[in-house]
Amino acid sequence: MTFPLDYPIRTAEVGVLTIVSASGAAIVQLGDRGQSTPKLRALALQREIGHDQAGDVYFESYDLYTQSFPSFDNFDGSAKDIIHTKRTNHCPRIVVGCVYIIAIGSSSSVQAGNAMETIAESRIKHIRQFKRPIPVPGIGCPLPPVKPALYR
Repeated sequence: MTFPLDYPIRTAEVGVLTIVSASGAAIVQLGDRGQSTPKLRALALQREIGHDQAGDVYFESYDLYTQSFPSFDNFDGSAKDIIHTKRTNHCPRIVVGCVYIIAIGSSSSVQAGNAMETIAESRIKHIRQFKRPIPVPGIGCPLPPVKPALYR
């Protein structure tokens, strides 16, 4: 039995590439690249009331954006014992007929070619803020001693 040849570097052949929208630090690349490190930090906020009434929101309020990544050192055993990857490329090229993409964004990447190293990071905090109701005591509960202005 003979084993197929291994092609460590391959070429890509794309017949048609259609991208309707690329936004938000998206990358579209036809060809090779050595290294890329796209990063996105976003705060997606939906509010019941307008931003002019609810006030500002600050990235500094959330530790998500400053936390370090978890390390493999926290697991039992060494990192090289956790992940093993072996790849054999049986053909020197990848042939694709048609690629149709509606939208890419948020530091995502579309590439036809070789990427030697990609380290992508996306940190998105989604928040929904609802208008707070005016507190009302339950049935049978005495009214708390608060200022009457809160019940207007």
